[in-house]
Amino acid sequence: MKEQNRPESAAQAAESEPKAALPESEADAPMAENPAPEPSAPEPGVSVGAKGAPGAEAPPAAWGAEDSAVPKVAAEVLSAGISAQKEAQVSPAGEAAAEDGQASDRKKQSRKNLIAFLVSAVIIGCVVFALIQLSNTLQQGDSATFAELLEGMNWWYILIVAGLALLMFATDSLKYVVLTRCYGNKLKISKCMKVALIGKYYDNITPTASGGQPMQIYYFYRNGISGAQGSSITFMKYGVQMLAVGIVCVLLLACGVGTLQGMLENEAMHNTILICGWIGFGINAIIPFFVAFVVFCPRAVSWVINLFVKLLHKIKIVKHADKIEGKIRAWLDRFAEFSQFIVKHPKVFFQLLLLCFFEPVLQYLIPYFLLVAMIGPEVMGMHGWELLFTVAVLACYATNAAVFIPTPGNSGAIETVFMLAFTAVASSVLFWYVLVWRFVLYYVYIVLGIGMNIFDVGIKFRDSRRARRAVSEKNRS
Repeated sequence: MKEQNRPESAAQAAESEPKAALPESEADAPMAENPAPEPSAPEPGVSVGAKGAPGAEAPPAAWGAEDSAVPKVAAEVLSAGISAQKEAQVSPAGEAAAEDGQASDRKKQSRKNLIAFLVSAVIIGCVVFALIQLSNTLQQGDSATFAELLEGMNWWYILIVAGLALLMFATDSLKYVVLTRCYGNKLKISKCMKVALIGKYYDNITPTASGGQPMQIYYFYRNGISGAQGSSITFMKYGVQMLAVGIVCVLLLACGVGTLQGMLENEAMHNTILICGWIGFGINAIIPFFVAFVVFCPRAVSWVINLFVKLLHKIKIVKHADKIEGKIRAWLDRFAEFSQFIVKHPKVFFQLLLLCFFEPVLQYLIPYFLLVAMIGPEVMGMHGWELLFTVAVLACYATNAAVFIPTPGNSGAIETVFMLAFTAVASSVLFWYVLVWRFVLYYVYIVLGIGMNIFDVGIKFRDSRRARRAVSEKNRS
């Protein structure tokens, strides 16, 4: 059959055939069942230089030679299938099926949002109740009421706290701007802000902060960034972030040993927070080395993972172990290639490191300004830099001491340790001080994350209504 004798719809489908015939690399698509691609095949949309570094997007024509090899008969069959699919989409039966599917998706998403909201509300309620009881015990009932707190509040310092929290979120969003543009993917700043919020939200509602990176990778994938690239972005950001956190924390922990001892008169409490703080720091300090190992030794990591795959294959849990091993090896090679590209470009790496330093610094500045807002510029004879250093040391020890508690966002543990560390400093406003501090750095992201999910459901509902209206108008015409 000649090209000019094809129906118009089939010709249009044939023109779009190369895009449909060549999906994204199997090494990038999560949980694909097809065999692994050749390791030397470049990623669609990303050119590879002489050194293997990803660069600008490759022209779509780069894949034309491979697509032209498809037999004409297969092309006609594929074109007919696509045309039939398009006709089914505009038919009443197809419209009804699509509407039912969208309604089902909206119900599932709404159910997930409701469950997340209820779980978060229960966690927050239990933590607040425990804080009230602990505060009354530590202060022997001499706690300020909410009205007394508002009466003595310095609202200018509260504005500074809010500004620092916004600056922390802005710098976190800029990290993803730097990394995505480094890979040649110019993701909008608004979407990078959403990536940052997704990471904060799912980190805060999952045990040991394990849910943020997978959801960020999924969001990248939906926005045209491959699985290997998305994993590299989140992994490198996390590794460099923990490197910056480790540098700041080791300085505060080492220089503040005497300060901690002076603030905690109870020897048992002092020893517990001191030891747990250093243990938590040690756990966090391992992360940058682990990231470096995965980036620069991908074959060793692949060998360990494939050993586990073979074990599962022997006990009949996993089928086609050879295909899975090949896919893992290819994926890790591509992941390492992208990640090494960042490390081999010092300018990009130090831009990312500088942005990562903002988070720990601001995280320990916020408790200081919050304390000054509630109590005043002088506490226990300390003011200025002395008070700032004392608050930063106590906050650093309290934060690190609760790292290994496997609750969502270390909830319950971190508030308890923080309250014990600041008993002498925060005096009668201890409960309100810990509650507001935790809200600024933790609870606010849960509230914003729930709002983000509700907004996304509303957008999907609006778009589906517009699509149904457009299809109905087209059928009537």
